[in-house]
Amino acid sequence: MYWMGSDYDRMAKLVIDIFLDYGIKSFPIDEKDICRKMGLKLVPYSAYPDERRQLLVKKSEDAFFVPATRHTPVTIFYNDRVDSYERQRYSIFHEIKHYVNNDTDDDPYSDDMADYFARYFMAPTPYLIQMGIDDELTIISNHGMSMTAAWYALKNVRNRKAKYGTSIFEYEKPLIDLLCPDDCFSFEESDDYMIV
Repeated sequence: MYWMGSDYDRMAKLVIDIFLDYGIKSFPIDEKDICRKMGLKLVPYSAYPDERRQLLVKKSEDAFFVPATRHTPVTIFYNDRVDSYERQRYSIFHEIKHYVNNDTDDDPYSDDMADYFARYFMAPTPYLIQMGIDDELTIISNHGMSMTAAWYALKNVRNRKAKYGTSIFEYEKPLIDLLCPDDCFSFEESDDYMIV
C-alpha cells in the first residue's frame, strides 16, 4: 500500500535526526550499538527457555518492543533464531521506529512506515544516490541488508530518480554532509546533483 509522500518524508527526517544526534557515519550500522546509545534494551528470544520462547514467537515471529516501566527501560525483543541475520537487524530497526513514534497498534500504516524507516536507516536513499549505488549486491554487502530489503531500497532509489533525477532534498543535505564530508564531491562542485 502507498501512503502520502509527506509520510515517507517524515520517516526520512526522523532517521536523519537520529544519524545527526548519534553521529552515525559508516555502514553497516551496528543496530546493537544504536539501541545502547538510545537507551533501549535488546533481548534475544534465545534468552528464554523453550516454552517462553514459543510465546514470544506467537507475539511476533521477528521482533516487538515493550514500553518502559518504572523498573525496566524500553525493551526490544527480537528473534535471533530466524534464518537471516540481516532480517534480525531489519526487525530491530523496524522496532526502533515503533518506539520512537510511540506506536501502540500494529496497523498497516504504522508497519509500512516502520519498514520504510528500517530501509532508510540501513541504506539512506540520498546516500545511495550520492554514491551512485544502483545494484542490490552492493547494498547487501555494504549495508548488511537482506536481498528483499535491498531490492526495496533500490526500488526507492529508482522511483526517486525517475521523479526527481539525482536531486537531494534540502532536509537531506545534513545527512550527506555527515556521511560524506570529504570523500563525496560537494554540492557546489557538481551540476548533476542539485538540492530541491
